[in-house]
Amino acid sequence: MFTGLVETTGKIVRIEPIDSGISFSIDTEWENPDLKIGDSISINGACMTVTAFSDFGNLFSFYVSFKSLELTNLSRLKEGSTVNLERAMAVGQRFGGHMVQGHVDGVGKILVRNSIEEKVEEFWIEIPKDLIRYFVKKGSVTVDGISLTVVDVKENTIQLVLIPETMEKTNAGLWKKDQLVNLEVDVLAKYIENFLRLRSTE
Repeated sequence: MFTGLVETTGKIVRIEPIDSGISFSIDTEWENPDLKIGDSISINGACMTVTAFSDFGNLFSFYVSFKSLELTNLSRLKEGSTVNLERAMAVGQRFGGHMVQGHVDGVGKILVRNSIEEKVEEFWIEIPKDLIRYFVKKGSVTVDGISLTVVDVKENTIQLVLIPETMEKTNAGLWKKDQLVNLEVDVLAKYIENFLRLRSTE
């Protein structure tokens, strides 16, 4: 379980194709490094497992299956790409953001990026048609692992406004028009939908 509050960013330093997918290595810097092999970690919002590490976890590797490559934007990573990182929640910590599972539901496309004021950016993102029903104004969404609030919803697009803190501490500062981003909808919306569906069949 994650919160969508990105801890730090990392840079892809090695990409190695293997029989069942791709192994990525990331160089980063944790404030309190404590990675272990087998730990869950959010990479651009996708929950992955640490397969190797060194230097207190500042250099670590993870494996992505072909299926996960199909469902996320991780297939587009190159050496030098910057990714958002968040370690799994620790018991007893404050719960900012919202409940994030690290299960990417789909990939969105950035249609518009506008500067509203210094370091405040507006984005309009195209949402897959099968996911747009989960979005409401002032609702939550995870975009590349970042917990964000939906400002507006129009047809199959959502509006986001990112503050300077988010632009500086995540890879959102690098987002460009036509870029693909990982999306995870609010899991509460899925539970409500399923409850109503089952109730209607009683």
